[in-house]
Amino acid sequence: MTASAGPANQLAHYVPALRRSDDEFRLRLLVHDFAAVWQHTARPLRPALVAAEPEPINGRWDAFTAALTEHLSTRAGLKPPAWTQQRRRFLAEHWFAGGCFDFDRARTLNTTPAAFARHGIWLPKDELAS
Repeated sequence: MTASAGPANQLAHYVPALRRSDDEFRLRLLVHDFAAVWQHTARPLRPALVAAEPEPINGRWDAFTAALTEHLSTRAGLKPPAWTQQRRRFLAEHWFAGGCFDFDRARTLNTTPAAFARHGIWLPKDELAS
């Protein structure tokens, strides 16, 4: 499946905007916009939103798209697509997505959802609330 197939609001269609944005806006696009699309899509139609593998953006955001997809899929009781398990979708060094103040690192480490931690991303659970 290519990015041009499937619903217009699928994750793969976000890649051009993600490439030309800074990290803060990328986070907003994925956590607020795409996650809202996911929530407002009927459960049987959700797999089509993430079936097409997004083209590479960069290491961090390739891992982030996989972690978010895995997180949303698992929470919905769906199997994450195979592309989320590719080696390049995992970071060798952990990344505090969205930045993190030193005093807030303990909360971030303790509340990061499992899918994000597995992919090498620290992001507090409350950052995923939209």
